[in-house]
Amino acid sequence: MKNNFLPIILTLLLPLTLISCSFVELLPGDHRIIYANNPDSCKKLKELVLTVKTTTFFISRSSKAIAEELQILAQNEAIRSYANAIWPVSEVKDGQQSFSILRCSRK
Repeated sequence: MKNNFLPIILTLLLPLTLISCSFVELLPGDHRIIYANNPDSCKKLKELVLTVKTTTFFISRSSKAIAEELQILAQNEAIRSYANAIWPVSEVKDGQQSFSILRCSRK
């Protein structure tokens, strides 16, 4: 019976471990998206509030992981909107952050 215990535990823990990971994939074309260092010289296409999970299975996620996922979501939206820049309008709070999606001229 002791020999069967380890595989049962591993079988139960593996799906929980995989589910607890949250991944946002970057769309192709991300190399075109910049952080606009002078957003006033760009045309704002839209402003949106993005949200990600702050906990998974009652485990708090790191603030770095949350911020990275929000940035990736903003970049993906810029790609979908045919924009080339993003700019954070707010700080990250409770898994939310506002971004401007911009089209800037390239000099």
